[in-house]
This record gives sequence, structure tokens and C-alpha cells, in this order.
Amino acid sequence: MNSLISKGTPSLHKAVMKHRYGKDPVFYPLRALSYALSHRELFWTVLKVACVGITVSIIILVILLVTALQPQAQAISSNLEWWAWLIAVFLVLFEAGIISVLLMSVSQSKAQTKVFTATMKLEGVWREDMIEQSMAKDLNPMKKAFIVRILTLPLQIIPFIGGAMYSAINATFIGWDHMDRYFDAIQLSPKLQRVEIFGHELSDCRALCNPATYDLDNDIARFGFFCGIVESAPIIGFVLGPVTNAIAAALFACDIEHSGGLLCLREEEAQDE
Repeated sequence: MNSLISKGTPSLHKAVMKHRYGKDPVFYPLRALSYALSHRELFWTVLKVACVGITVSIIILVILLVTALQPQAQAISSNLEWWAWLIAVFLVLFEAGIISVLLMSVSQSKAQTKVFTATMKLEGVWREDMIEQSMAKDLNPMKKAFIVRILTLPLQIIPFIGGAMYSAINATFIGWDHMDRYFDAIQLSPKLQRVEIFGHELSDCRALCNPATYDLDNDIARFGFFCGIVESAPIIGFVLGPVTNAIAAALFACDIEHSGGLLCLREEEAQDE
């Protein structure tokens, strides 16, 4: 009996389809944009966050341009060469983005939780036994692979290419952070989260040195890479990206639920039987 169940349950390592849950996760961040536009409740939440975020960002940027641009250019080159001004502009944009993200973190977290839950309810997947992620956990600064993210964060200074490089390096952990709302909703244990992400239980430290962590064929990594690309988009990425990516995570979660649930849970149930 156990062998029959085992045969009928897809393996994390030998899934029949290329993508474990039927769809390529790279499309969820783009699909989330059109989904938000077609649902008024989600659209107004995204719009409010965008208005607040853009307003805050503009105010911070103007302040930094007035007070910090010239001193930084002068620190780079005392003769104020043109390239010193160019580098200083990139630095000011980067600094404005960091400050804006920190100031908007609470409102963005609330909006992310709201649109994630709302999307799953609209799709008829949210169950009474599911729970929303707490803000304390969402705002925990010690995110997955925190050190690597900090070390690679300066890549974001480089428009487009830098964002793509940052997203590729941190893809698995970005995807994990966004899908963490779903894992918390179904109260998935940390051990099974690692099994789902890496195929077996693996600590964050060991995962950093594991080549498979940086393999973009991994569904969570593919999802995280494009979430990172959206959030790295100049000007509006860090304002809108986190919220629309929460919708993307919900759509991904809905397809997982429609397919029968996480494979790690199905394999565990098969082993228990």
C-alpha cells in the first residue's frame, strides 16, 4: 500500500512536469499587475501605497539633492569632475530609496498582508484554519540570507543590470520571503519549508554554499528572481513591487492549493501512511 501511495505522489526531486505545480512561476509577478488592475479592492490598495510612497520618495529625494549631492560629489573628487557628479547622483538615488523603504515599511507590510489574503479569498482558496502573517515577523530585519543581501545591496546602484545581478544572487531567498506568507498561513514548520525550498532539510548557512541555491531552475528561485526584478525597477519598483509581489505570491499559493497542496506535505503524508 505504501509503495502505491509513494508512486502516486510526485517527488520533490523527480517531478513529472518541469514545474512542480504546473505553471512557470516567472509569470506570477507580471500576472499580479493585471490581476490588481482588474480587481477594484486590490487596485485601490496598490494605488494608495503608490501615492504615499511616491510622495515620501520625492520629498526625501529633494532633501538629499539639496543637502547631500554636492558634499558627496566633492568627497569623490575635490575638483568636482563630471563623473563625480554622476556617481553622487546614483548614491543619492540609492540613499533615497533605502530611507523611503524604511519609512514605508509598516504601511507596505499592512498592504502586503491585506492584498495577499484578499487575493486568496477572491480565488476561493482561503480557509478558516489559515492565519495571516504577523507584522512582527514580516518586519524582522534578519531575513533569509540577510548577510548576503546586505553585501550585494550596493549592486542596486547600477540601473537595470545591478538589479538583475542582485535578483539572481538572492533569487531563492527573495522567493522564500514572499512565499513565507503562504507557509505561515498553512502553519508550515521551518523544517518542511526547507524541504520544500531545497528538496531536503538545509540550514541557511549551508544553503548559502550550496550551488543548487543559485539554480534558477528551482521554482522558488525563478519566482524570487522576477520578484526581485520588479522591485529593482527604477523609481517605482521599491514602492509598488513589494505589494504587487504579495499578490503574485497569493496567485502562486492558489495554484499550489489547486494542485493538491505542497509536495513536501504530500510526501510526508505518504511516508506516514
